[in-house]
Amino acid sequence: MNKKYRLNEDVNNEMDKFNREQALKYPSSDILKIDLHCHDYNSDEPDELIGRILNLPETWIKSEELIGSLVKHGCDTFTITNHNNARSCYEMQDKGKDILTGAEFSCTVPDYDVRIHVLAYGFSPQQESKLLKYKNDIYRFQAYALENDIPTVWAHPLYHYRKGEHPTMEFFDKMSLVFQRYEVLNGQRDTWQNMLVKTWIESLNEETIRKYEKKFCINAGDFCTRPYERVMCGGSDAHMGIFAGLTGTRLYVENLQERLKDTSRSSLALEALRLGNTAPFGGTNNSEKMAVAFIDYFCQIGMNMKDPGLFRLLLHKGESRDKLASFLILNGISELQRHKLTLNFLKVFHSCLNGKEPGYGKKLLVKKDYKPVFKEAISIARARNNNPEEMSRLFDESIKNIYRKLTDLSFKRLNKKIDHIKSRGSGIFESADIEDFIDRFEIPGHARNLFGRNGTAGTSKEGRRKGKPMSDVNMSDFLDGLTFPFLASSVILAADFVSTKVLYQARTMLSGFSKRLGRFEHPQRMLWLTDTFDDKNGVSMSLRHMLKEIQSRDLPIDLLICSNTVEPEDHLIVLKPLSEYVPAFYKDQPMRIPDVMEIHRLFKEGEYDRILCSTEGPMGAVALFLKNAYSVPAAFYVHTDWLSYMKSSLNFSDSALSRARRMLRAFYGSFDKLIVLNREQKKWFSGEDMGMKKKNVKLTAHWVDEKFRKHPQKKKELFGIEENSPVLLYVGRLSEEKGVRELEYIHEKVSAKVPGVRLVIAGKGPDSERLKKNIPDAVFLGWVGQDELPGIYSSADMLILPSKFDTFGNVIIEAFSCGCPVISYNTKGPRDIIENDKSGYLVSSMKKMPEKISAYMNDKGVMAAMKANALERAKNYDVDAIVEKFMEDMDLASDE
Repeated sequence: MNKKYRLNEDVNNEMDKFNREQALKYPSSDILKIDLHCHDYNSDEPDELIGRILNLPETWIKSEELIGSLVKHGCDTFTITNHNNARSCYEMQDKGKDILTGAEFSCTVPDYDVRIHVLAYGFSPQQESKLLKYKNDIYRFQAYALENDIPTVWAHPLYHYRKGEHPTMEFFDKMSLVFQRYEVLNGQRDTWQNMLVKTWIESLNEETIRKYEKKFCINAGDFCTRPYERVMCGGSDAHMGIFAGLTGTRLYVENLQERLKDTSRSSLALEALRLGNTAPFGGTNNSEKMAVAFIDYFCQIGMNMKDPGLFRLLLHKGESRDKLASFLILNGISELQRHKLTLNFLKVFHSCLNGKEPGYGKKLLVKKDYKPVFKEAISIARARNNNPEEMSRLFDESIKNIYRKLTDLSFKRLNKKIDHIKSRGSGIFESADIEDFIDRFEIPGHARNLFGRNGTAGTSKEGRRKGKPMSDVNMSDFLDGLTFPFLASSVILAADFVSTKVLYQARTMLSGFSKRLGRFEHPQRMLWLTDTFDDKNGVSMSLRHMLKEIQSRDLPIDLLICSNTVEPEDHLIVLKPLSEYVPAFYKDQPMRIPDVMEIHRLFKEGEYDRILCSTEGPMGAVALFLKNAYSVPAAFYVHTDWLSYMKSSLNFSDSALSRARRMLRAFYGSFDKLIVLNREQKKWFSGEDMGMKKKNVKLTAHWVDEKFRKHPQKKKELFGIEENSPVLLYVGRLSEEKGVRELEYIHEKVSAKVPGVRLVIAGKGPDSERLKKNIPDAVFLGWVGQDELPGIYSSADMLILPSKFDTFGNVIIEAFSCGCPVISYNTKGPRDIIENDKSGYLVSSMKKMPEKISAYMNDKGVMAAMKANALERAKNYDVDAIVEKFMEDMDLASDE
């Protein structure tokens, strides 16, 4: 992993320093401790549209439970700041509780069309009505608050509500004139954002504010009691109550103990807020607290959600995609609620998160397979009760352990079921079914159909009319035992995703903010995901070459792979796969299932800000997960021409190819950029069929190791033949999709016209025995290592490449570098490299191939010239130029 500037270390050190300074700001004997930002059940109108469509409150926690959590975490003065109402404050006051009236108002900045959250305190019900009236115009809202001596705080300033583009820096400049108090520490935001806000507020001196007053023609005094003073506050922003009080504000009141004799804490707190006598406090945080809060929220949704009704979904304000997302969430929750084991787990999990261990009876009833999960849940309850300062970290560790145990259990059971299906001879895993699967695959409109007894989910239109299932597997039986660990782990993964998404949805703005401040700029680092690194093919060799360059140049790139055999290296992260499958239709490429949560953790800790992926399978899905969670750019490196492979090797029909193309278009279109290896691919991806923008399709190339250079000819030593014998060479996997069966015809025709010609074959594969039988006089070298190949190329007279769907052709560059010309079909990839009739030949048919080879080998002058041209052509694939362009295409500075 790249070990340069560490942002997390920098912001954590700054946070520790800030907390120490704030703790010493006022005498501890004159301090009130309050969480200025927390919610309970009366926060029943969420700002998020999907929550409103589904009629979900932001939390279900009662006021008394919230106050109990605040007391437990050291607060001695209280407020409740629900969205757009102070009902809980009034209710608690009516019960005789000393509560500072507060609320969090969703306000609009009209000239920027941005919605922000503003905390307000000490208002009356009548004043609340006025604040609600003015909340659609922040300027009127703030002017009214100043006029009525209502202190306000801009909550989480770097988190806003606006569709489309993020606010500009000008927006923040103007708002700095409108607010005097700022929530510098928000318990739900990460330390990076909190320290950015702190640094920004510290930069707002009198000179800066006067400059902005002149620029915007606004007087800060129209909104602030002390226009050139800026006040810092803190609040947990807790919605579930779990972390309430762990972030907040120390309020300084001179002679506090004397004042308390005749004045309430809430009144003194209001006085301190008005005077700006504040000192925020809180711990470091990435997304752990928000992830825990979302897990608890999802648990409570599963426990409490009611069907909002189809009319509400259809008639509610919002775009079609919001309503579709709401419909899918509703289906998912409905399915979860039907599964009693999962629902019971959510109830236990919710109780543990709130410090309540399950009873002895429940412990006895837990099945053996689930006891480790149950044990971790209990440790969460104990952490809640015993370690408030370490609670976030302990929760994070236990939740990740639970996720791992659930996924391990899922794959253990899944593998057992797959083995059972294979033992019955089911055709679902056979290559013959792949075309039919793609042609017929469909996702049902209702999640419930996935679990039907007849296994009819996913049938084609014709199949559904006939009631014919997609396979002979009974889906209900297949999913038995898988549903609980899958659903429970999905809840955890979804919470991790949503919490990260919420934190980093404005990443572009945050990066611009840090750049302007000149502090806490996020490093430029790329994580490259692939699971083909240790396969013996051209793709894996190219990746190894790239890793070597990354290491030697110390580029800001790390490769992450899934493997049980490869050892980690500098810039190479290796994870053990959760499971591994070999698809029958593509046995060259095992499908390795990565641990998404572990990659999620590594991405966060590695401080990456972009992604490159070069595998369409599970790693591709993980890349899109990270892209959408962290709001980072993601590119895809296209190594394989899947449509050509499906057409030439799997013999897909036109209808299956059309559907496969649409699937690929949806997948590749989810990435911001594509890296391709030939001009025809670039044209195709940016054309009508795939619809990518031309500027987002980047052309690259491979290079070969420096060991590939011209060696002395040693035909007798290497091949056991005379030095003057013409040699036709094939290097690669011996399998049908590589076109090796054509070697039989080509060898026969060339032998008839070129006396003494010998075919040398380097490689192995499923067609090895067939070729040995049909070409008995060929020289079979078996699998050959990279160190031996340069000598073999140098002793050959021509390399033959009979494959029809290579996207590049590493062997061409290898051969050229050793002075060996190449003959290939005139297809994408080879036609970009081979100069026809100069460094090799491009032919249109199998019949043409032996004709060209024979003519070449019978003309010594042509052979000598073409070998020299091949060496010259290899110089065009210079590693420095290719790497430099690659770094530019990835928007990475190679000298970081």
